[in-house]
Amino acid sequence: GDGILFWVKIKAKVNPDKIEEMAKRVKEKSVIEDYKKIQEAYNKSQREIEELKKQLAGAKGEKEKKQVEAKITDEERLLQANEWFDKGYEYGLNKDYDKAIEAYTKAITLNPNDAAAYNNRGTLSLYGKEKGQHDRAIEDYNKAIALDPNLAEAYTNRGIVYANKGQYDRAIEDYNKAIAIDPNYDEAYSARAVVYSEMRQYDMAIKNFNKAITLNPNHANIYVGLGFAYLGKRNNKKGISNLQKACDMGDEVGCKSLQRALEKR
Repeated sequence: GDGILFWVKIKAKVNPDKIEEMAKRVKEKSVIEDYKKIQEAYNKSQREIEELKKQLAGAKGEKEKKQVEAKITDEERLLQANEWFDKGYEYGLNKDYDKAIEAYTKAITLNPNDAAAYNNRGTLSLYGKEKGQHDRAIEDYNKAIALDPNLAEAYTNRGIVYANKGQYDRAIEDYNKAIAIDPNYDEAYSARAVVYSEMRQYDMAIKNFNKAITLNPNHANIYVGLGFAYLGKRNNKKGISNLQKACDMGDEVGCKSLQRALEKR
């Protein structure tokens, strides 16, 4: 530095094989929103600690001092919880699921009232070394919903697990709750559409997939689902058209499904 300004030089290791994947994640609206929430929680804790330190400096008497110190300890604990939550999120993005579960567990230990941490850990229970822990996932989603009854994502995630267990009615009930909370939640419509397809209620599936596309036209997997729904109705033209759309967007499943559909035509 020059006494007034200073510079920092950073050496970074970059894996070129993952650049495209990371670029897609950055473009994902949900990922950006999640990072904003994490940063907001972190900044809030920092502000609270700074304010409490000011109160501590002006505290009168030992009793008031201890009360402020206790509050600082609580805020520092929440700050640590946010840091572990952040680590869990990063591990999850990098598909290091077991480390992500451990990080969220530490976050929950420090802050047992964090609904988002329970929600995220629940999803990871399906992907860690003990894959397919449906009941464990549901327990975490139940806890998340108990802490935050307006967490639409937790209802949707729990619905997906119920669907995987073949409990379609309970799944749809959860998707309905998620949509009631957030009528613009495209993933809930898409997940509900998948269940309707499994139940061979293709008209309902198509209606829900189209709603999801209206809300978020950039998710290729929605076009895959819509393509399958049309194929289920024996509408090969629209089925192939939507699979082609998914393939054009770079979806591998869409491309493979398109090839099979063309061969069967």
